[in-house]
Amino acid sequence: MSVLDNIDFGLGAAQQEQHLSNYFYRSGSFALACSDKTYLILGAKGAGKSAIFRMFRELQSEVKILSKPNLWISDEPQPRDHWATLKEHGITSRVTLWRFYVASLLAKHCLEETNLPEDLQKNYKRFLVRWGLYREIPTAWQAMRLLKFTVGLGDYLKTEVPLKTPLAVSEIDYVIYSANDWLQTIGADIWVCLDSLDEVKVNGNGHVEVEDLLSNLMRAVAELIRLRHISFKLFFRSDIYHSLTYVNKDHFSALKLELQWSREDLAILLAHRLLPLRPSHTGPVTFPVSMKWINEVFDWHRRQRPNGFDELYELLKDGNGVVLPRDLINFCISAQRTQQNYDLQGINPPPDGKLISGQAIHEAIRQTAANKLTDFLQVFENFMRAYAELKGSPSRCFSRSELGEALGKKDPLDAGLVIADLVRVGAVAIRDKKSVNQSDRFEIPFLYALALEIGEEHE
Repeated sequence: MSVLDNIDFGLGAAQQEQHLSNYFYRSGSFALACSDKTYLILGAKGAGKSAIFRMFRELQSEVKILSKPNLWISDEPQPRDHWATLKEHGITSRVTLWRFYVASLLAKHCLEETNLPEDLQKNYKRFLVRWGLYREIPTAWQAMRLLKFTVGLGDYLKTEVPLKTPLAVSEIDYVIYSANDWLQTIGADIWVCLDSLDEVKVNGNGHVEVEDLLSNLMRAVAELIRLRHISFKLFFRSDIYHSLTYVNKDHFSALKLELQWSREDLAILLAHRLLPLRPSHTGPVTFPVSMKWINEVFDWHRRQRPNGFDELYELLKDGNGVVLPRDLINFCISAQRTQQNYDLQGINPPPDGKLISGQAIHEAIRQTAANKLTDFLQVFENFMRAYAELKGSPSRCFSRSELGEALGKKDPLDAGLVIADLVRVGAVAIRDKKSVNQSDRFEIPFLYALALEIGEEHE
C-alpha cells in the first residue's frame, strides 16, 4: 500500500461516512450548534448539517445539553402515517400534524425511560395505539423506529381497536404537556433534533408542499418552545428556510446558526483527514500546521489553477461567496483517485516528497465542477433548462439583458425572476454589489462555468 492509499478523505456525504468520528473537526460552528441558545442550524447542501446531526449522537456524552439527565431524540421526519390518521378523522391542520408528530416522538422516547411513572406509561401506550402508530401489522413509522413495546401495547390493541371513542386533539396536547411536567420533576430537558427536513413530504414531493409543511412545522415549534423542558434543534437547507412564511419568524433570529466555513476552518478540516500520515503528532491541529501538511501532499503549480490552497478556496466559492466542505472533500477524493490511477499507469508522478501531482490537481478541479453541477441540478431541477441554455456561452460575465437572453428568457420580468432565484441559491454572483433587482453585472461562479464550458475556464 502506498502512502497516498493511507489517506481517507471520506465519501463527501456525512450520511454515508463510516469513520466520520475519526476525523470530525469540532469547529466553532459545531460549538455554537451545541449551545442551548441555538434552535435552527442552516446551511446549503454539503455545508455540514448532517455531519453535526450525526456527531450529536456519537458525542452525546460530551455535549452538555444532550448528556444525562437530559434526553434527546434524533429523527428524520416521515409524517405520512400521521397525516393519514388525521385525514381519516377529518383533521386537516398541518400545525396539528406537527404537534401530533412531536407528541408521538415524545411518547415513544419517554416509554424507553425506566423511571417513567406507571400512569404515563399506560397513557402513552394507549395514545400510540389509538392514534394508529402501533399496529399488529407495523406501520412504516413503527417499523423505522423499532417500536417493540409489546407488553401493554398489545393489550391496548385488543381494547382500543376499533376505536370506541373518537380521537380528540386534546390527547395530543396531553402527551406534550404531561411529558414536560414529568421532565420538570426529574430535573431534565428533552431536545428534539430533526434532520433532512428538505425531504419531508406527506403527498407528493413538490417544492410548494415542502415549504407549506415546514412553515407549519415552525408555527408548531413557535408554540411549543414556550414549554420549559422541551427544546428543538432543526436542521434546514438555507434556501428552503429563507423561503418559509410564518408569523413571528423574526423571533427565531437570535436562535439560528448559519454554517459558514472560512479558509482556516476548511484547511483544518482537511488536515484532520491527513492525520494518519502524522502518527507522532500530539499537539493541536492549527491553521499553520494544516497548511504545512496540505502543501506537502499537493504539488501546486504556479501557472495552473488552482495554484495553491488559497486559490482553491476562491475557486470553490459559489455566487454568495460560500465554500462548502463537500466540494473541498470531493476535490480531494478526485485528486487522490486520479493520482492513484496515474501511479498504476506509470505517468504523471509527483515530485519527491509530494503525493498528488499538478496534473491530478488539474483534473480533480474539473471533476469537482462536474459533481457540483450535478448536485445542484438534483436539488434544483427547475433550473435544468436554464442552465442548459447557458452552456457554451462565450463569457462568464453578463449584463442583465445578456444573462436573460442566455437563459432563454425574452421577457424582462421572467428573466428577472429567474436571475433572482439563481442569485438566491448561489448559482449566479452579483459583481457590482447592488441588490439583485438593481444589478446589471452578473457572473457565473467558477465551478459552474467550468462544468458548463463557459468562457475560457474549460480550455
